[in-house]
Amino acid sequence: MGFFKHSVKVNLVLSGGAARGIAHIGILKALEEMGFEVQAISGVSAGALVGAFFCAGYSPEEMLRLVKNTDWIKLIRPKVPKYGFFSLSRAEKFLRKYLQVERIEDLKKELYIGVLDIKSGKSFHFNSGELYPILLGSCALPGIFEPIKYNDYVFVDGGVTNNLPVEPFLKKEGLLVGVDVNPTNSVEKVRNVIHIIARSFLLAVRSNVEKRRELCQVLIEPDLQNYSVIDIWKAHEIYILGYKKALEVMRKIQL
Repeated sequence: MGFFKHSVKVNLVLSGGAARGIAHIGILKALEEMGFEVQAISGVSAGALVGAFFCAGYSPEEMLRLVKNTDWIKLIRPKVPKYGFFSLSRAEKFLRKYLQVERIEDLKKELYIGVLDIKSGKSFHFNSGELYPILLGSCALPGIFEPIKYNDYVFVDGGVTNNLPVEPFLKKEGLLVGVDVNPTNSVEKVRNVIHIIARSFLLAVRSNVEKRRELCQVLIEPDLQNYSVIDIWKAHEIYILGYKKALEVMRKIQL
């Protein structure tokens, strides 16, 4: 179903967004069908997770199946709150089981993972180093998850300072495509403390995304206004919305 005679190389930037990040999987599916070649991914939080599985060789269909068949609640372990309410140690075991790669540079495709070192206050985009602490650090939402220690760093969710990490691709050859899965819609009600913290976080990071959106040659923003950051059980619907929006946007590109 390729739309182009020659494969067009894409550098893909995937935002964080918790459950809304499932839309990234649908976008990858659409890009593949249309004949685009995703040569590298820069992601943060949920975007980094999707990027890691894709760069490890998983197809979009395999990723969606894994999302649907995993009991995500069992992957976070409650703990006495000192630095966070939940530990990601079980999540590390899960990732090791399925990714089976120790270092970022050993993945099949180039991946940049956005993190924030809470000690120095600096953002980093790692494309080498130990995969699991860096990947989990990128997902460690402050206040909910315990920060991840790695060498001299203490990592928290990279979206705090950069929820659309375009920087690794600004001088790289290829079509720079950004995906933002965080529409700033109103909600009828807040569901629980995790929903409150996650939504507050994503509303707060909007300011660090706006200028970066403008740096993308193409921006894909799925219609996720009616979906919460914790709607993991609506995975297929979110996937389809990402898929449809990518088809709609990428068909308009004149190459």
